[in-house]
Amino acid sequence: MPPPSHPKVRSAPPAGRPAAEPPPAPAGWRADLVTAVLAAWLLGGLFLDGWAHNTRPLLESFLTPWHAVFYSGFAASAGWIGWSVSTRRAAAGSWRRSVPPGYGLGLAGAAIFLVSGVGDMAWHLAFGIERDIAALLSPTHLGLFLGAFLIVTTPLRSAWADPALGRAAGLVRLLPALGSLALAGTLAAFMFQYLHPVNDNVVSIGHELALRVDYTPFQYEQVHRLGIQAGVSGFVISTALLFGPVLFLLRRWRPPAGAAALLLGVQCVAMQALTGFADAGLAVLGLLGAAAVEGLLAVLRPSPVRRWRLRAFCAAAPVAFWAVYFGGVGVHDGGLGWKPEVWGGTLVWSGLTLLALATVMFPPAVPEPAAATAPLSPRP
Repeated sequence: MPPPSHPKVRSAPPAGRPAAEPPPAPAGWRADLVTAVLAAWLLGGLFLDGWAHNTRPLLESFLTPWHAVFYSGFAASAGWIGWSVSTRRAAAGSWRRSVPPGYGLGLAGAAIFLVSGVGDMAWHLAFGIERDIAALLSPTHLGLFLGAFLIVTTPLRSAWADPALGRAAGLVRLLPALGSLALAGTLAAFMFQYLHPVNDNVVSIGHELALRVDYTPFQYEQVHRLGIQAGVSGFVISTALLFGPVLFLLRRWRPPAGAAALLLGVQCVAMQALTGFADAGLAVLGLLGAAAVEGLLAVLRPSPVRRWRLRAFCAAAPVAFWAVYFGGVGVHDGGLGWKPEVWGGTLVWSGLTLLALATVMFPPAVPEPAAATAPLSPRP
């Protein structure tokens, strides 16, 4: 006769130590999607304002329709995040548990944005409207960037923390996270638009011939060298801005079909939109390059488990993307203004850049004996 079964008894927490509270409930797919859409409104206003400054150089007023779109997008995003927290207060039992995972930094971003916005208006009234690169380096504008970045990445943090969201989630299920990643990369690219190759074509033979006409031989040598220095740096930085979100996606999920095309394509179109699509062919080349990267993802299927596939993708994807760019510019404009050593070396450095980022994000495993004797690192 089997012994009688006894119900399992949970051990009580040690005396004097309160029981651990369960984590706050996730915001959910619908809430994250609304957050991503409102964040797109915010970023759309920023790019609309950037377009106005780029195409209307005499703009000298803070009160513009483009600022209205930008700040109304912020008000909608901040109001939605605040409302999402406040409506959970009664059921959660405390304000701390009413904040969904990933939304705490969104609240902090709203506060930073608000303070920076007030400071930006005071800055403009005191010093006028900044122009060109100075506008991207203004202290108050950098504060607005930080606040906006924390807001637009809220759906990404929320989805990342959701234990029910498996690695093989589909495109629709990941749509808020993918939109958040695309917005984050595009926002960072906005701050470096003066270096982004999709924003301005500095590699064609036409650009080179224009320099020869506009400058004396002595001036041409100096300007040509400075152009290559800024141009190569732009390809390296833009590689990180375009493919950094792809690496983040690979770390948490298996990219569904169309994910890479979305992440890269949104940024390329937005970079040309800042110029009023003065050279729309660059955006087309960006979309074609994104399609090439999508094909590499399908063939190589990189993942953190199969490191050789991941490294092969990181080495090949930027080269394929920028090769489409160089090839398209060369065919359309009748040649390149850069020597083969320069554009060829730029392609190599783009692949090395992404490999370096992948090494940081996916470091080699520590041998077990070394891991056992290593001091414990603090929690992130």
